[in-house]
Amino acid sequence: MIVSCSTCCIPRREPETVEPFLSHLDTDHFELFLFNAWNKKEVSTIFNGYPFFSVHGSKHSCIILEEDPDKGKDLVIQDIDIAHRVGATTLVLHAYNSLNESLDLRRLVSLLNSLEYYAEGCSLTLSIELIPHIAIEIPYAASFLHRNLESPFFTIDLEYTSKYNCLDEVLTFSSRINNVHVRDYDGQWILDGKRRYLKPLDGTLDFPPIFSTISKSGYEGAYTLEAPHDTPEEINASLQWLRTSLRTRTSPQNSPGSSSHH
Repeated sequence: MIVSCSTCCIPRREPETVEPFLSHLDTDHFELFLFNAWNKKEVSTIFNGYPFFSVHGSKHSCIILEEDPDKGKDLVIQDIDIAHRVGATTLVLHAYNSLNESLDLRRLVSLLNSLEYYAEGCSLTLSIELIPHIAIEIPYAASFLHRNLESPFFTIDLEYTSKYNCLDEVLTFSSRINNVHVRDYDGQWILDGKRRYLKPLDGTLDFPPIFSTISKSGYEGAYTLEAPHDTPEEINASLQWLRTSLRTRTSPQNSPGSSSHH
């Protein structure tokens, strides 16, 4: 089991301001989050020498993949190259546009399968994040991708699985999951017109039974803290909470027969 920390937890947004934070964080692994505006040519130089488990590809790529597949593939290949250069073993992708009602999953599968050979050549695993979609439920997307993708894995997000009450359904594909994004949720998706992201214990999720449910599915992969924090001390407190929570997820209070609310 891997405990990792996404660089999007850091209260900075430019590569040269994010990088100095890394040495102050108490984690053995990181997920490097690539913001859309970042200069990709500089990224692997700035973040060289850190223990990256994963790189989170630019969220903009999913829109380009659907609008211009060739250009979208080029963008994903750039992200694969960055992940390879920083020593990551997984590239997390938002592979489809959540707001596109006419999502063509078959074309998406063809695109992803065509990228797999390049990723393998870079010793990299693709991990498709199971994000919400306005016309397709998360479990349906997971089932379709599971049946048709050759080898990419899945990343799940506990905010999304809680909002859509689909953790148990998604965990039927636990053999295909290699990354769990951990953040909280309190039922308020948008506040004052802005998307909300809550760090653990700032929301209402009952994490012990959630972690226990995931463990009982047989999952033994990475748990990645992914939520904005204000200081390195806050991030370290959340990382310590996460490590402790995972160590005790099968303690007596989380044993079979205990209630599970997610």
